[in-house]
Amino acid sequence: MSTPEYMKIYSAVKHYQDYACVEPPAMTTMCCNRRLYNWLISYMTKNIRDIKDKALVLSGPALLDFYITQWEYFQTTHMLIGRLFFSVDQQWIERQCKQDPNYTCISSTLIQLWYFYLFRRLTTHVMSNAISLVDAERSGRAIDSTLITRLYKAYVELKPEGIAKCNAEFRERLGAYICYYENPYINAAVSYIDTKTHSLRTPEHMREYIQVLSELFIQEDERSERYLRSNSLAPMRNKLNERFLRSEIGCIYQMADLMFATGNDNNGLCTIYALLSRFDNSNVLQQFLDKFVAQAKKTITQNCPEIQASTDGGKVVFAKAAVIYLSDTLNAHLDMIATLFCNNSSFTKELRHVFAAAVNTDEMHSRLGVTPARLAAEFCNIVLKNSKTRSDDLGSDLTQTAELMLHKAMDVLHASHDKGLFFKFYQLHLTRRLLDNTSMSLDLEKTAIAMIYKTVMMSVKRHGNKKGSDLEYTLECAASQNSSEAKQMITDIIVGAENSRNYTDQVSQAGFDVDFKVLHGKTWTSVNSNQDAKVVLPSQLLKVCDDYAKRYSAQHSSRQFNWLWAYSKATVQLKFPKSKGRYAQIGYTLVLNPYQVSILNLFTDPSLYDGDVVLTPLQICANIDIDANIAASELVTLTNAHILQYAPDKTGICINQTFDSKQRYIDLSRIKPAQHKKEEATLDNRDSKFRKECIMTDISGILKKKECMGHRALFNAVKKSRENFFMLTISDFKESISKLIDKGIIERDEDDHAVYKYCPV
Repeated sequence: MSTPEYMKIYSAVKHYQDYACVEPPAMTTMCCNRRLYNWLISYMTKNIRDIKDKALVLSGPALLDFYITQWEYFQTTHMLIGRLFFSVDQQWIERQCKQDPNYTCISSTLIQLWYFYLFRRLTTHVMSNAISLVDAERSGRAIDSTLITRLYKAYVELKPEGIAKCNAEFRERLGAYICYYENPYINAAVSYIDTKTHSLRTPEHMREYIQVLSELFIQEDERSERYLRSNSLAPMRNKLNERFLRSEIGCIYQMADLMFATGNDNNGLCTIYALLSRFDNSNVLQQFLDKFVAQAKKTITQNCPEIQASTDGGKVVFAKAAVIYLSDTLNAHLDMIATLFCNNSSFTKELRHVFAAAVNTDEMHSRLGVTPARLAAEFCNIVLKNSKTRSDDLGSDLTQTAELMLHKAMDVLHASHDKGLFFKFYQLHLTRRLLDNTSMSLDLEKTAIAMIYKTVMMSVKRHGNKKGSDLEYTLECAASQNSSEAKQMITDIIVGAENSRNYTDQVSQAGFDVDFKVLHGKTWTSVNSNQDAKVVLPSQLLKVCDDYAKRYSAQHSSRQFNWLWAYSKATVQLKFPKSKGRYAQIGYTLVLNPYQVSILNLFTDPSLYDGDVVLTPLQICANIDIDANIAASELVTLTNAHILQYAPDKTGICINQTFDSKQRYIDLSRIKPAQHKKEEATLDNRDSKFRKECIMTDISGILKKKECMGHRALFNAVKKSRENFFMLTISDFKESISKLIDKGIIERDEDDHAVYKYCPV
């Protein structure tokens, strides 16, 4: 029955209303309306049955096209007749519905007729042909996919009233669509996948089963987006998961363990992640995540190269392999998350947490020999040195840029729990680089400072409008202060270089160049000027230094001016009369500290002595008024470099007239390793004291709230509160407990000495 035929019904009803029922009495109107209603129902029933009979003899695409076309015609007629019978619905049918529930409005009645006399009797035949068409597409044959799409939309539009099976309140009253289209479609998909994978569901074929199942799921998901309503995708996915994944979940986890252990099947891991991600239950994917981070922790801890610490003049040389390995391992796992696991934020967060926990364990500390914070500071120092002083610290095979190396150090710093210690060592190394002129570039130093500040601030947690715990706030302040001080230190070096140009003409006439650096005492905290000994400089150099001091004091009368001889150096051009080396004629360039200059001046200044000079250590100390310990240390340096030597009769020390070296440039001016070690030991002591103060504060605060707590529970509580800042050791915890007991802040329980109680004051 086409639209024109439906229009005949419309015209007949319209004519009946206009001419057959002109102003009839009330009873006559009621009878006419009943006759009209019954006539319409009878006529529509006959035509719908005719449509059913025609559909039963069709099959395949022809059946689907016929059903969809007739439904579209019916929709048009349903709308027009509903409008035509609007007045009848409002007057007569509304009264009839109150008396007899079997009466419904014309629009609902037509839908029920379609449902009872055509849809319910034809839907099995229609769906079997539709599923056959979809199966043909699954087999690789070309079909008209628009037929399936139009069919599911026709099922969605059918919503007969008064039928409980089709009027479920959930999912937008789509009972007819769910019962007669969605369920058969899903069952057909399950049957098809089961046929393809049944022979593979064994432990020995699990890898192939996972791969085939993933491919079939991807195909079905794409097909479902075309042939199912959007709210049918979740039931489809859940049905497939329960049928093909839930029962095999144990074997899938075992296969994941094997893939993580071998590390050579990234495609397999990606496939397993995609399958497990289909579950709405987060616990399923969480178990896979646990296996991933466990393997990552094992890789980080067991495969990290040990620091081969060696002693070279008292200085510990740190291998760069540890920092590079830790950073590369972290980034490799982050790349794996981005590539294989769709950049899952939960995976990334858990990986960083496990990486930090692994780096800060006692096992890693013993393997590295130092804390990760100090290791990062040492590595930054290696990277930021210039090529002349770096030598082979970074290795001959390293071709990456300094900024890339700094990023590797930042990965370790971000994971470190004792960032405060990093600041102290970094500033100590920065001081040496700037004062020794061994920094690769001041611009690179600024870049490093910005990277450090950004890295530390990323690790500081925020809690609402508060700035986290007291220690987090302290760490944030320390990062800001360290960044400001480091920038000021670099500024001092730049300004000092500009000021030195004012004296270029004067010192050039004296035959040497100078470079003055003015350091602000509040910024250069690692520089201790109180330990500097007196220095007797050559007369020409002493005159220039005195002149500079007077000019600076005149410009800044409110400032106190002190020379830092321990951090100064001089470049001396020296010829050795009896040398026969390759540089004998042009001389050697010696970089010396002021103490070495003072000592060497005794042997080379003709105004002091004539001819070959032989002096004992006591005579040297007396002549230049230098501390005996400093003199002994510098004499060892000069004699080891063969610039000075013991006289043949062993009565004293003299200059080596036959000095020879393959290098023209010889640097002896660096700060002595003994002083470095002393400064680093001081930093370690300060950091240890700070940690113990934090531990004592936590213990007293926790016991004040809990009143009493066992030893193990208290240790774990303090460890958890400080896990993002430093690692709590048993020795520090016990020492803090003892101090608090001695102060009377806490006490042991009389019945159980392993329980501590807070003592209110």
